[in-house]
Amino acid sequence: MRVIRYGEGWTRRHFMGQLAKGMAAAGLLAPLFDVIGRNGDCAAAYPPELLSIEAYTKGKLKAGDVLNADNVDLVKDILDEVAYWQVKYDKRTIDLIATETDVTKLCAAPYMEATVRNRGVHVVGRDGNVWTKDGKPWIGGNPFPEAKTAQELLLQNALTSSTLYYDSVAYASREWEADADGDVNYSYDYIFVGYRTVGRTTLVPKPYLPGHETDLRINSLFMTAPQDMNGSASLEIWAYDQHKLPTAHAYSPQTKRIRSVPDSSRFETAMPGAAWFTSDSAGAGDPVYTWGDFKIIGQGPFLAATHGNCHFGYPNWNVPLVGGKNGKKYFRTFMELVPEGYVVEMKPVGYSNCPYSKKRSWFDARTGIVPLIITYDREGKPFHQCEWFYDYAVKKPGMQWPTGMPDSFWASYLNMHMYDMRSGRMSRMGIVPEISGGLVSSIDNPRLYDQFCTLEAIRRQGR
Repeated sequence: MRVIRYGEGWTRRHFMGQLAKGMAAAGLLAPLFDVIGRNGDCAAAYPPELLSIEAYTKGKLKAGDVLNADNVDLVKDILDEVAYWQVKYDKRTIDLIATETDVTKLCAAPYMEATVRNRGVHVVGRDGNVWTKDGKPWIGGNPFPEAKTAQELLLQNALTSSTLYYDSVAYASREWEADADGDVNYSYDYIFVGYRTVGRTTLVPKPYLPGHETDLRINSLFMTAPQDMNGSASLEIWAYDQHKLPTAHAYSPQTKRIRSVPDSSRFETAMPGAAWFTSDSAGAGDPVYTWGDFKIIGQGPFLAATHGNCHFGYPNWNVPLVGGKNGKKYFRTFMELVPEGYVVEMKPVGYSNCPYSKKRSWFDARTGIVPLIITYDREGKPFHQCEWFYDYAVKKPGMQWPTGMPDSFWASYLNMHMYDMRSGRMSRMGIVPEISGGLVSSIDNPRLYDQFCTLEAIRRQGR
């Protein structure tokens, strides 16, 4: 273990000082983005105690250890309150791994390249939206890698996360709905599609899809199992203007009709047994200005599943399960010490039926990615917790590799937990080699628009 050069409490005092100013400023020893811009590595921006769980805990924990009910109090200050409860009282365990400092392993390569290339190009306009300095829509990458405010953090998440940091994605997924004991009551197969219409860095034409400059993205979801839901589909067209709710449609294979979906459905479960609402789908899971009173309420290190969670080496990609009464409630999860992050709190302002009093999103300062959100009920108690698990996937002998994927890539979606703190229900979801109907995953696939992203496509796929 390396000697901590900066004295007892130095980093804590730094973060408390920044928080008191009400603004973000990433990097302790040097501006973070300057450091990343040199060689893609963030280590020079932080003292050793923020780059190693062993140094942070003064040797009480190290990479390779497993958090459990007996030792989780050692990291209570850097673990979110719901995960802490799960480990302490519901038998969840979490594997600790070394902190990854190579930022190119923590996000999509085209996203990071565009972030570097477009540094300083974007501003928040008078209307609250993101524009280039010459008044055009976002042109790609993280528009605010050196974000100073909660507003900038939420805007960059709203632009980038919904297509999972690529120009287009299709993830063949399976979802399991478990009760409080961990027993699965329902399971679903579907493919989730995200297609970016502005800020494009890989797909041509770029950076804008002609005719869609006032849109931000298109998201769709197609169910293939169980049989009674096979063919059901949804389509959302998101406006670039972050004051406007998306236009949503749903297709029923029983009626062969497409209907409009009301805005109120954002706070309803998407399918029977689910422990999440549509609004929970990202750090800014709704248009930014349908929430308000944004503020940074926390800054410092935290534990998150931002690296180490590739499951392609498990047979048929079946992630081992842990915890709960039956020992099969949670995915086995690998977490690293994120050296610096921000907790942004917001309150709902654009909804009459919102069951939440507030939402908190955790941002990784290295990438701007949100690996964790918690929503709170009207009494201020934790309601829904959503965790995203990431990794840089590298093909190895014997792996069941995703069809059509490159031999190495950053996986912007591997697995998720959506947990209902009030009922104890858990939605586990993750990508699988193939779902019913033969659908497989892909990234930056130009054919996704015609296949999945129009009203005719959801009608055609649903037949």
